[in-house]
Amino acid sequence: MRSRDPDLNATRRDAILKAASDCFVERGFHATSMKEICVAAGMSPGTLYHYFRSKAEIIIGIIEAERHDTAEMLAGIGEADDVLLALFEAFEVIANIVTERDLVLHAEVAAEVLRQPELKRAAIAADLQALEQLSAAIRHGQDANQLDAKLDPTHAARIILALVDGLLTLAALHGLGVMSEQLPALRQAVAGMLVSPVDAR
Repeated sequence: MRSRDPDLNATRRDAILKAASDCFVERGFHATSMKEICVAAGMSPGTLYHYFRSKAEIIIGIIEAERHDTAEMLAGIGEADDVLLALFEAFEVIANIVTERDLVLHAEVAAEVLRQPELKRAAIAADLQALEQLSAAIRHGQDANQLDAKLDPTHAARIILALVDGLLTLAALHGLGVMSEQLPALRQAVAGMLVSPVDAR
């Protein structure tokens, strides 16, 4: 009988995503089988297939989990008294929590997103949600007279997200230390874009 306990279901989903992510990082998406994910998660095939019918669905689950974490971070920026300071603190958090495992997994997910339309749609939806949230945070800063009122919030948000993605790519190529090394330049670039010259910090 299938469990209807929401907490148990969430726990099992998280366990599957963790096990699958570990397998993808270690062996790659295509070299990993559903059977190997079952073993890594300590679950029977019947239990795993109840939650995810394919590796593609697991990738969507990984995208959704990251979407949730990003949404929480961006919500905090949008509610902050000082939007720019909150944005800088988010940069610091990202630099401190990202691991080599995260970067490898991100690359595996990105490769599949480019190959499979269903995954691409999920990734685009996550990207658009982040864009909308960050745009709203920037508008909040403009309304509070903290950020340049003449800026287009959506364009500014897109550039900031692209800068962060670019740093993550650099970190994948050159090591995690790049994130911390480039934080001052990232802060300077973002402040220069968001704050009018008169109010520049």
